Amino acid sequence: MSLYFRRLFNRRPPAGLVEISSNILVFDHCFSMDMFEEDELKPYIGGILKQLLARYSIDSLMVFNFEGGKKNNQTARIFSGHDMSAMGYPRNYEGCPLLTLEMIHHFLRSSESWLSLSQDNFLLIHSEHGGWPVLAFALAALLVYLRRCKDERKALEMIHKYAPPGLVELFSPLDPAPSHLRYLKYVSRRHNSPELWPPADRMLNLNCAIIRTVPNFDGQGGCRPIFRIYGPDPLAPHDSSAKVLFSTPKTNDFVQLYTQEDSEIIKINIRCPVQGDVVMECLSVDEDFKHEVMVFRVMFSTAFVEDNLLLLDRDQIDILWDTKHRFPVDFRVEVIFSEIDATTSINTSEPESESESNHITDAASEQKGLNNVHDGFDVIPLQETEISNGTHEHNILDIRSVQISQTEPENIHSSAPKFDGDKDDVIHTLSLPEAESVGPTTQDAVADTSSSQEAESVGPTSQEHELAENASAGEESEGGTIESTTNSDTPLVDPPGGSEADAATVECSDTNSESGSRSSSSASSSSPKFDEDTEEAGTADAEVQSIELEGS
Repeated sequence: MSLYFRRLFNRRPPAGLVEISSNILVFDHCFSMDMFEEDELKPYIGGILKQLLARYSIDSLMVFNFEGGKKNNQTARIFSGHDMSAMGYPRNYEGCPLLTLEMIHHFLRSSESWLSLSQDNFLLIHSEHGGWPVLAFALAALLVYLRRCKDERKALEMIHKYAPPGLVELFSPLDPAPSHLRYLKYVSRRHNSPELWPPADRMLNLNCAIIRTVPNFDGQGGCRPIFRIYGPDPLAPHDSSAKVLFSTPKTNDFVQLYTQEDSEIIKINIRCPVQGDVVMECLSVDEDFKHEVMVFRVMFSTAFVEDNLLLLDRDQIDILWDTKHRFPVDFRVEVIFSEIDATTSINTSEPESESESNHITDAASEQKGLNNVHDGFDVIPLQETEISNGTHEHNILDIRSVQISQTEPENIHSSAPKFDGDKDDVIHTLSLPEAESVGPTTQDAVADTSSSQEAESVGPTSQEHELAENASAGEESEGGTIESTTNSDTPLVDPPGGSEADAATVECSDTNSESGSRSSSSASSSSPKFDEDTEEAGTADAEVQSIELEGS
């Protein structure tokens, strides 16, 4: 019998600690309305830790402290004085006594892992003054997570029984139970699919909030609602801190009076991208927009929004403790979301992108004008390049072919033997698009070309004729390359060499018809190949024969 009482005594926690569940210990002053002074807190906590360490090993204790975001506070220094480190958690999230889903997951997983290592491991939990609401939620979530309590509401009510009535009202102006229950249901879903919990945060666009039946917040059955949205910026993924994502401007254009007699539905357009844990507040302002009264508050996670709709009745919103009678029984809030795509996120996060695009377009237009003047071919505008990939590739190929047809003559001139007559003839022959666009008719162009060639080729020698024939063989391959490129982009035009051969045949018809026909046949055979040097040789041969006949 003495052994039984000894074991029972050892199982009882030391004075100053409350065992919420097996191996879960909480400092009892966290349930009290009294606040310790700084000089009283250290001996109080220090005395409890001495009793605890006298019974259990320090390696068997894991300490959590809901410190409200304070770094190196007094409680943390007390624990460190006993060679114990405490993991700190905030006491609220944007005014709501809750933890984010990420912090809840960290707290629950750490606790479960520690307790599962050994039956002699304990959780030692402390909260700073004013942290009771979030501590109550954390303890209830732990009981649900460990399956020590199946019902979320019963778990929360069981924890509240350890504290005196009115303790939550003392530290929280709004009743946080609806948001607490919502997040406890999030925790319960972990039992359905443990490997998929918690789910990934969805990026949604909060389009609008619809209030059905107007609450009475002006004493005359109406209100002037405004909305504020808090949460992490989904367009700044590297910054997880909560910010004001949306706030209704306090102007007559956005705020108006709604009454129960005249209005049944209030629709507030928000159009705000949200992701993760979000706090939505609805407030009512007076006629001068100076005083605000909280209508309701809701905290939710976008990971658990189903069908892009969040439905809330008056029992599912956090309201002031004494304002439930201001809401009609059929009061309801509908929060409507929509999927957000990459285009929307880019336009929202970078409003200056439109001006930058216009600047680029204007610069491209100016550059287009310069290129049209100097280059002599059309430049594809920036807008046309975005039509399709096929059109884009086709236009690029056209530009490349035009550029080759203009720059290739310089390469030919540098590689071939340099003759004054050859240089001019090659340039005139390759300038087919310019001759077609400038000359009024084909006959005039041919006449001008033949007359210029006759003036330049007066008195050719047989040595120059032989060199020209030898150079034609070296230029034949390059000429064929240019022909295939030029003919693919420009319409086919009769080469001027054929007309020149005909003119030479007319001049020589009186004396030597046989040599004229030979010249004409050589020109016509070279016409399909577009061989400039062969045509030039035929023309020069006919002219030499004509001069010899005249001299005789």
